[in-house]
Amino acid sequence: MSKVIEIKIGSEPRSLVAKAEKAAREKGMEFSGDETSGRFSGNGVDGIYEFRGDVLAITITKKPFVLPWAVIEASVKSFFA
Repeated sequence: MSKVIEIKIGSEPRSLVAKAEKAAREKGMEFSGDETSGRFSGNGVDGIYEFRGDVLAITITKKPFVLPWAVIEASVKSFFA
């Protein structure tokens, strides 16, 4: 089961990607992508992201069964904050 999380962005995609890449690596996750789209994985979570104008669409494609969606969503949002 996948889930799409949409975040209205107020800054440039390039800076958000740099923050997300740094946060992912600090947590031992893999991250690849640019200011248009990319993917991340680690700790049982896999996802992709895509910038659509002033919206960042993040699709979680895999998550551990025991983790609630709210925890995953908060964690992913914090990467791009």
